[in-house]
Amino acid sequence: MRARRVLVVAAVVALVGGLAAVAYFTPLMSVRTVSVHGVPPGAVLTVDEVRHAAQVPLGRPLLQVNTAQAATRVAAIGAVETARVRRQYPSTVEIIVVARTPVARVQTDRAVHVVDRLGVPYRHFDRGTQLPKDVGRLPLLATPNPGPTDPSTKTAVRVVAGLPADLRTKIATIRADSPVDLNFVLHNGSTVVWGDATRPEDKAIAWRAIATRKGTLYNVSSPDFPSYR
Repeated sequence: MRARRVLVVAAVVALVGGLAAVAYFTPLMSVRTVSVHGVPPGAVLTVDEVRHAAQVPLGRPLLQVNTAQAATRVAAIGAVETARVRRQYPSTVEIIVVARTPVARVQTDRAVHVVDRLGVPYRHFDRGTQLPKDVGRLPLLATPNPGPTDPSTKTAVRVVAGLPADLRTKIATIRADSPVDLNFVLHNGSTVVWGDATRPEDKAIAWRAIATRKGTLYNVSSPDFPSYR
């Protein structure tokens, strides 16, 4: 009886191993499609760029595709914030990306850099070259030490990224002297004193409430008591 059980177990193990080997090597479960999701229309990032970076060859058995390595290669694209790669049986590799969203531009002596909501610079242009229209429309971030690890930068881009579009597009320059001292210089020359990153929704409401009043300085740092002059 015991010998029979051993034979049955051995047969099952052999069958499972055989199926695994078939799945690993068979062309019946090979890559026929590489689908890409998360690339927004009109973005700098393209579907072809993502596919090229992933380096997933058509015809390779799905189990031979190293999804972690493919995701790492895609995430190395400057315009990609995050990337995931997974197998979709029987014959698809699916790539899901989160594209970086431009929030502001930073200007140095030699270059102009586009930064995203995390303060990461991912597009770069030499000073003196004509900027694309979408870059030229971004507000200029003025802060002493711009970068993704700088507290003032991180606070400024997080606040601006969270603003409603009708307010965000009014901003010409973001002045971030510290994480608690944000000011927006608008295209019409007036200034909005924002203060720190707290209560952004209330500050946006206060800004709208006093924006119709004639003035050059609008203070919403205390949104319960906004002021202008």
